[in-house]
Amino acid sequence: MKLLYSNNKTREIDQLAAEALGIDSFALMQKAGAAVHQYLDTHQRLLVVTGPGNNGGDGFVVAELARQQGQKVKVLALQPVSKLTGDAAKAAAAYRGTVIDEWPDENFDCVVDAIFGTGLTREVEGSYASIIGLINNNEYKTLAIDIPSGLNGTTGQIKGCAVRASQTVSILGRNTGLYTLDGPACCGEILFADLGVPAVALQSVVAEAQLMNREKLQELPAARANNTHKGSFGHVLTVGGQAGMLGAVLLAGRAVLKSGAGLTTLITDQEHQALVPLYAPELMVSGFSGTSDDEPLSAGKPADVVVMGMGMGQSQWSKQLFKLALKTPSPLVMDADGLNLLARSPVTPEHLRVITPHPREAARLLDVSVAEVQQNRWLAVRQLARRYHCVAVLKGSGTLVSDGEQTWCCPFGNANLATAGSGDVLAGMVAGIMAQGFSPLSAAHLAVLWHALVGTHSRYGFTMTASDLLDDLHEIIH
Repeated sequence: MKLLYSNNKTREIDQLAAEALGIDSFALMQKAGAAVHQYLDTHQRLLVVTGPGNNGGDGFVVAELARQQGQKVKVLALQPVSKLTGDAAKAAAAYRGTVIDEWPDENFDCVVDAIFGTGLTREVEGSYASIIGLINNNEYKTLAIDIPSGLNGTTGQIKGCAVRASQTVSILGRNTGLYTLDGPACCGEILFADLGVPAVALQSVVAEAQLMNREKLQELPAARANNTHKGSFGHVLTVGGQAGMLGAVLLAGRAVLKSGAGLTTLITDQEHQALVPLYAPELMVSGFSGTSDDEPLSAGKPADVVVMGMGMGQSQWSKQLFKLALKTPSPLVMDADGLNLLARSPVTPEHLRVITPHPREAARLLDVSVAEVQQNRWLAVRQLARRYHCVAVLKGSGTLVSDGEQTWCCPFGNANLATAGSGDVLAGMVAGIMAQGFSPLSAAHLAVLWHALVGTHSRYGFTMTASDLLDDLHEIIH
């Protein structure tokens, strides 16, 4: 289990770690520096850029270890050594190498970012911003200690400017901000150093979330009994697609089946009814006229799951279909315009199980600005789950899943997924997995993993479309 912590837990984690190891805080700093240095011992020329706090102290420890091993190293001290205090001052005093106060005109194999740690709260400006700009504008490898300087360790927001590292060595506790919003782009490859501290020593610290991992993929049965039929794997009603917006609901319907559900029926505008078999003959379809006595969602045996909102619009037709969906007793997954209609609805349906908003839809659901959602995605996803009494999936860089009590972050995925229809596919996946008997939380978790991993490994790169995503899904599932 890989736990994630907000910034305010850092000091508590450090204290508990030192106690568990039976050492003081300076010895802990030395262990941290040694853990970082192991990723630098193949480089012959190092520039270590240090700042005013303990992150800078870590940098001095790294620099001294490099010097002792015969590497050529210089420390660019942005805070004069004479002004350092505490453990950072001890580390600087122990360093026997060269200290400079301006960017050197020479080449290096690697730049070590030890400017700011997780305690940064203000915007980065002035000389600090200038140096970060120089770090980012060189072609050297850059390794950040704990967190790229300028990145908020809790939210993943950039505070004015931030180092864009090749690698980041997270020490003792993984920060939430490394994995969402701008964090993944700034961190590069995230490495972790536990310094030999047993996990049990930190169990009293309340984690903000935990990272998803590939082991979750094994929950889906690898084989199915031969003596089954399509009804054994669930029937999903896929609801949406107002006039002229067939594509979104088609993608969601295909995703339902590609995720393993036995069958799905599209409930869409009447003008689309004859077109659906031409594009996807596997999908059943029922046309909806938008009149009050036309109720295809309640006809016959209730479906195992209803997923709605994809290409649904917000017209009178859409509103009527939304009302009918609220009447069905089937577990409900909501996406896209279904969420926009839900945000204005005075009633939250009792059978709502999963919502899959992007930040703008989340802002409408919470009645806040998009900026407020992005300023603390961790808080926003918990609020969504609690307000709507369901599992919330907050899409974006570092997609989050929460049931209101526990939260998970997906460390996979990339900008390949920023393509039209990608979210429709995700909603269909959630419904398709739920129809097979998985809980809403497990279904959301699995769907987010599948979706992200296909984006990560797509052979199409940034040219990937939502249809390509579906065509490659089998590669991840199997």
